[in-house]
Amino acid sequence: MIRFLTLVLFGLWIAEPAYAHSLRVFATVEGSEVKGYGFFVGGGRPQDVEWKAVMSGEDVAHGRTDDQGGFHFATPEKIMGPLSITLNSGEGHIATRVLSADRFGAAPSKELKNSTQAPAKAQAGTNASGVTEQMIETAVAREIAPLLERIEQMDARLRFTDIISGICLIIGIAGIALWARGKHR
Repeated sequence: MIRFLTLVLFGLWIAEPAYAHSLRVFATVEGSEVKGYGFFVGGGRPQDVEWKAVMSGEDVAHGRTDDQGGFHFATPEKIMGPLSITLNSGEGHIATRVLSADRFGAAPSKELKNSTQAPAKAQAGTNASGVTEQMIETAVAREIAPLLERIEQMDARLRFTDIISGICLIIGIAGIALWARGKHR
């Protein structure tokens, strides 16, 4: 029994670092530019790592991340569908983030259009004070970017409940295996 518990603890010890280095991508559209960065779940950012942006099978932009794991490029002039941004560290860590076409101001899908129907004045493009929809969208994108970033980081972290659930699952499987072994005797 002690050997079994030692083996289980060793397995948990090995599995933790593998999950802790999971690569993720955060990206947002700010005005006429797509900005973002890659990050590892356990902490740290991938420096000088290859990234590529693809839309409808066509290479839109590519490059290498900076010393903060960041990247940026101009938004495509013609939006033909969702934009997929992929980071590849070359160490087996690959992560992708997909930005839907409506994030670039393209015509939203029917579902989105029906649920967010704006008044006719707002759809006209410019209001009485000379503020355009693009200016409003840029300001809103700039304000919600930190919130989206925080949500992405929270989704990526390993939670205490995840660890406890994994341990309970292993104990449950071990219990079933011991029961089956005892049944054969």
